[in-house]
Amino acid sequence: MLAHTTTAARSAAPSQRLPLYLYGQSPTQVSANGPALLVRITQKAPLRYPFARIARVIAGPRVEWQASALAACQREGLPIVFLDAAGEPTGYLQPAQGKPSRLDSDIEEMLDRADWHIHYHHWQRAERMELLQGWRQARLAAGGEIEEADFRELVRQHVYRPETETTLFIPHSPQAGALTAYTLQALHHAGLKTRYWDEHGKPLELAADLTRLTMLALQLELHGLGAGLHGDNTALLRVLHSFGPRINQLLPHLLGSLHRRLKSLLEEWR
Repeated sequence: MLAHTTTAARSAAPSQRLPLYLYGQSPTQVSANGPALLVRITQKAPLRYPFARIARVIAGPRVEWQASALAACQREGLPIVFLDAAGEPTGYLQPAQGKPSRLDSDIEEMLDRADWHIHYHHWQRAERMELLQGWRQARLAAGGEIEEADFRELVRQHVYRPETETTLFIPHSPQAGALTAYTLQALHHAGLKTRYWDEHGKPLELAADLTRLTMLALQLELHGLGAGLHGDNTALLRVLHSFGPRINQLLPHLLGSLHRRLKSLLEEWR
């Protein structure tokens, strides 16, 4: 990962794009500097991060952005997630949607139906169940056991009552923002919007819903650590970074699953 508190950027392979974390623990200014971002932190030497090395940016509340730097990130297709003092995402800056994909038009067509939210909810529930079953099978293959009662409780919590989910992440960590950034990048590459609206103004929060599914996958991966998952931001983000390949596989899988579900439904409706 790229972060102004580490030297990982200097040791990474030149072709590898990595997330840039700007915690803003000290006043930080970001400007454009040719084909790079220039990060100035109070009482530290400036750091230069080439756009070719950056996958996405997560920025804390004490980071001041020059307009040229924001415009450059948008031009380079880099999403920026903004965090508050508690480490929670307050918003994001997403590059403009490129050429809309077929899935984009299928979502718009689905939203013309009054019962779209029922079908969308069923898809979410099915994906949650698939994540749980896949995780259980992987544990069994590795010689791990999980009691049937424990698994039923996980299903109850994550599939049927996801609003009761708890998180393994400690307060004030930037992991939710990092997962949001992964999702924004996947949506941009897939030619999709982060949010869709039906004719009555009801939103389909695609970015938020996908982020919650990636968070569930990560929670299952770390199952058993519980509230004991502690450490400073850098250590916690190393855990997340090691999970990066799984996220990069999961997000296209989820979008493909949604596309297949919509194609099937639309063929029935037409």
